[in-house]
Amino acid sequence: MKATLGQESWQHIVHHSESLRVYEIQLSMNEHANHNVTFPYDSLVTVTDGQIFLESEGEETSLKANQAAWLSHEQALKCVAVSDIARLFVVVFVGQTKREKKKCERFASGTEHKHKLNSGITYWTVENKEFGKIEWIMLPAQHKEADYYFKSSEQFILPLNYDSALSITFDQKNAQVIPKSGIVVTKGTSRSLFNRSSKPITYLSITTPYPSKSRVIKVHDHSKA
Repeated sequence: MKATLGQESWQHIVHHSESLRVYEIQLSMNEHANHNVTFPYDSLVTVTDGQIFLESEGEETSLKANQAAWLSHEQALKCVAVSDIARLFVVVFVGQTKREKKKCERFASGTEHKHKLNSGITYWTVENKEFGKIEWIMLPAQHKEADYYFKSSEQFILPLNYDSALSITFDQKNAQVIPKSGIVVTKGTSRSLFNRSSKPITYLSITTPYPSKSRVIKVHDHSKA
């Protein structure tokens, strides 16, 4: 259920589990100049549309689309939309209180380690490994991933520049479009992503806790069909 913050402003919980709580928030520049927020655990905030200012202990941080920032537990924040509409997601790492810095630390795909595979998939991986594996991943046009799973981690997948072209298949069953608010895949669940578009698609991937091993590729025995 959405909590109304104004005629065009609202927030709601997209997902809640033992490891993650994901909030989707929309803010309008014309409503409520300041939104005061705080979260009980260390978190990550990312903007998917528009632009916001975050203020904490007198320091201001600007976040535009596809940028992100680390937030500390119990950190008092003022959030202001500086575009007509700003849409953001806050990923709360449940139970985590490791961060001591009471200021926002901004980062983006352009500032992180880039690695391109022979398949054409490009990864921008965040170096901070405290709470999970944070990556921007670009899939080439018409690319379908091999089935894989994480043994002990869950994954939040958030499409960027949304156009309904990124779909997911669980255990080789019928594909479903990943919604604009993203999807969480539980640990041990086999999945495969498919870019149905004629152009590359980028999505944000947050896998927590940090996987001790890489993706486990699932091999299917077609002789039993």
